[in-house]
Amino acid sequence: MNIELFIARRKALGLSQKALADGICTQATLSKFENNGKAPAIRIVAQLCQRLNLQLEDVFPTERVADAAVLKILEQVEFDLITAEYQDAEEQLEKAADMPRHDRETKLQYCYLKGYVAALNHHPISDVVFNFDQIITDLDESHITIYTQLAYCGTGIAYQQTGDNDKAQYYFEKVRHALPNLPLETTASIWRVINLAYYTGAFYASIADTERSLQLLNYGIEICARFHVTYYAARIKFLQAQLATDTDEVHEYLNDAAAFARMNKNHQLLKNISSYSNSH
Repeated sequence: MNIELFIARRKALGLSQKALADGICTQATLSKFENNGKAPAIRIVAQLCQRLNLQLEDVFPTERVADAAVLKILEQVEFDLITAEYQDAEEQLEKAADMPRHDRETKLQYCYLKGYVAALNHHPISDVVFNFDQIITDLDESHITIYTQLAYCGTGIAYQQTGDNDKAQYYFEKVRHALPNLPLETTASIWRVINLAYYTGAFYASIADTERSLQLLNYGIEICARFHVTYYAARIKFLQAQLATDTDEVHEYLNDAAAFARMNKNHQLLKNISSYSNSH
C-alpha cells in the first residue's frame, strides 16, 4: 500500500485531511488510513483517490482492487442484513458465489455474510457452521479480528433457531465478553459491533434474561448515538419496547423505532411494529 504517495498528493494539492474527507468519510477515518494504514471500505478509498486524481491501483493493494466487483455486492448484502431483507441478501450472494475473492479481508467478509444469511434463512446448521469454520479455523485462526466474534454470533443464531439454547448461549457468551473491547474504527466495524450487541441482546431476551439483554441493547444504542448510526437503532428500540413493562415507556420505544424505520425505509420492520402496536 503506497500511503506515502497518497499523502504527498494530498499535500501537493494543498488539501487538509478535513478538506479531503469532506463528504466522503470522517477526518478520523482518513487520519487512521494515513497514519496507521487502516484502510476503510474500498468505495471510500476510491472516492478519495478520485479527489486526488489518483488511480486506486496507485495506492491500494492489487488484490483488493481486483475484488472491487464482489465487494460491491457484499456491501449490499451487509445492508440487507441490517434491514432484515434476508431473501434479497441470499440472491445477492448467489451472484457473488463464482466471483474470485483474492484478498483475505474479502474472503473473511464473504464467509461471515454467507454464514449469517444461511442462519437467518434457516438453512441446515451444517451449512452455517461450514462458513463460520472457515473463519475460526483458517482465515482468522489467531482470532484477532471481529470476524471471529461475528462467526460466534452467527453460530449462536443458528443454534437458537433450532431450539438448542445451551449451545447458543455458549457462543453468545463469547461475544458478550468480547464486545466491550472490540474497536470502533470504521463505519463497517461500528455496524458490526452494533450487530453483535443486537443479536446477543435478542438471544438473552428470548431466554428471559431481561437484565442482560437490556445491558447489551443499551450498549448498542449508545454506539448508535455516539456515531450517529440510525439503521440498527430501529430494531434495537423495537426490541426494547417488547422488553419494557411501563406502558408509556413501551409507546416511547415504539415511536422511536417507527421513526428510525421510516427514516431508513425499513418497510418490513414498520409492518412488525404496526402489528405489535395493534396487538398491545
